[in-house]
Amino acid sequence: EVIPEGTVFKVRPEDALCDLAEVLSDSRHTAIAVVDEGDRLLGLLTVNDLMRAYFEGVPPERRLSDWLASGRARAPERLLQRITVSPRAPLERVAEKMVSNAVAGDCACHHVVVREDGGSLRGVLSSHDVVALLSRLDIWQHRPRGGDMFGPPDVEEVAEAMTVRDAMKHSGRVFTCPPTDSMKDALKVLLVTQQNSIVVVDESGIYGFVTPRDAVKAFADGLPNSVNIADWLSERAHGVESRMVPIDMRLLDAAAKMAADEVDHLIVVHPGGREAVGVLSSMDVLLRTNTHSPLLRTVPLWSGPTVGEVLTDQSHLTEIYARGTTLGEAARTLVHTGRTSIVVEMDRDGCDFGLLTESEVLRAYLDGWARTARIEDLLTSTELRHSEMLRHFQVPPTMRITEAAALMLSAAEPSHTCHHLVVRSATGGFLGVFSALDVARALHSLPSELEVARAGLDETTVDAVMRVSSTVSTCRPTDTVEEALRTLDLSGQHSALVSDADGAFLGLITPRCALHAFADGIPKDEQVLACLQRGRGADGHRHVLLGSKLSEAASVMAAHRLHHLLVVEEPGRSPVGVLSALDVARGVVSVNSHCPFVSLGWLRLFGGVTTFSLQAPREALQAARKRSHTPERSLADEPPRSAARLLETTTVH
Repeated sequence: EVIPEGTVFKVRPEDALCDLAEVLSDSRHTAIAVVDEGDRLLGLLTVNDLMRAYFEGVPPERRLSDWLASGRARAPERLLQRITVSPRAPLERVAEKMVSNAVAGDCACHHVVVREDGGSLRGVLSSHDVVALLSRLDIWQHRPRGGDMFGPPDVEEVAEAMTVRDAMKHSGRVFTCPPTDSMKDALKVLLVTQQNSIVVVDESGIYGFVTPRDAVKAFADGLPNSVNIADWLSERAHGVESRMVPIDMRLLDAAAKMAADEVDHLIVVHPGGREAVGVLSSMDVLLRTNTHSPLLRTVPLWSGPTVGEVLTDQSHLTEIYARGTTLGEAARTLVHTGRTSIVVEMDRDGCDFGLLTESEVLRAYLDGWARTARIEDLLTSTELRHSEMLRHFQVPPTMRITEAAALMLSAAEPSHTCHHLVVRSATGGFLGVFSALDVARALHSLPSELEVARAGLDETTVDAVMRVSSTVSTCRPTDTVEEALRTLDLSGQHSALVSDADGAFLGLITPRCALHAFADGIPKDEQVLACLQRGRGADGHRHVLLGSKLSEAASVMAAHRLHHLLVVEEPGRSPVGVLSALDVARGVVSVNSHCPFVSLGWLRLFGGVTTFSLQAPREALQAARKRSHTPERSLADEPPRSAARLLETTTVH
């Protein structure tokens, strides 16, 4: 009833992203179907796909088929069923599908594909189209009464009951950026938060919106994503005056304005005033008019790949060693592979397994166990039996790495750290061991720039999660290996800084030293200095500069199989801190856990604006452009703010 015949826009898979951008930029459409020569639907590409391609710097000549196969498309062929409706589907069903997909956040949510039972494409319906229909009284007249707008209800009753206030996002939930930011900065916020608008604002007032449509226009015009927003806004003829609506306006009237002006976002002000109090989008209207729909999350939380996926990429993490393997053999294996644990059969039937970590090897070395001793003898003699330990740290392969990192941290105690999780199938079968270093490996293997941004790794620096040198255990080069390793064991830390009597830094002692000592038969009374000189090979890669991104540190750890990095201000200087693989895990845990959450702290800088004046004359825009070309004070020049202070002043959604 609402899709005209012959209005389907189509492109071919051999077309390029720039072709798609040109078509969308020159039309009011926000999505186009990709079909093959036989008119088979291969996917749906939307303005959000182009926004991501623009953000990540994908070449405009990239073929659409390559983008659909890249895993970054919002509606490839495998997800089409999630966004498909029949031509006979009521609009209520369309709204419910859009809202449920928006809440899920893993596929296109502003569009549905309308297909006949035989699979032929009838058209594409957007959230803007649905909102535009709300203002057409002829659509709803003579319909039975229902429980919400799509019931359909009595039009006059709904019009009187619902206002813009009921559906808008209040200013505290609106993300903003200054006109001095780049287009890429704005697009990053949109993509990470899965919002479709960000308000450009500073102390002078509001300058406008940045939306996916704007990204498509800039992409089609060939503008680099580094373009300054003030420069880009100055070239646009229309301002924000035409997008103002009062907070007490009927919701149907606001929907009619969106339809008439062909926009998806409006700025909400007090009646007769110019102070913005919120933003209304087409999706906000759908969320409010379907009274049974859940509210969207303000910031979808990144959860990362599963531990099972990480184990699949690292096949050596799934090996099981035979009963009778000696401690010396285990130590040599751990040294050679860079691993921190192995799994060994505990009985002749191969039904029971034990987990040996580098911490157990360290204690065995200190307690005088022979290199020829069997692993199962060590594990069955310890105070905490292996079977109890395995039950305590069992996780399914479907657990996300952020959950795994949170579990490691929550299981840690002052004198005990948890670096390993045993991965078992639903039937109890052993699948592998997931360690803290595997968190770094997973972060290193993130497939795209957007995934890195969603994890907050491009904004979080090592100094946010490292342990400063003053809190790290120390030892002297003249100490024996036994004394140094006992310091690690008693302190519950996995690293100790080695400094001479004058305070000069000489190296780092970790449980890896115990593995080398056990594997090579080094006596316990050997001096630490000799131990350090024997293992100098890894020190060339062990340093990372203060202020380096957490993603860079994770890459160094993964590439060189290092569990600890020294953080230095300049090459050759003494370390100001130590970064462990567990610290990397702490930087990316979910906000739902009880652990410190730092990886998306940067995002709070784009929110929390309670009021802003709607005043953006051409002179103010020119002033903003001038400010954008003058040196600005960096965040590094400002006094650091604690996470507690951020939480006190910002509502976390």
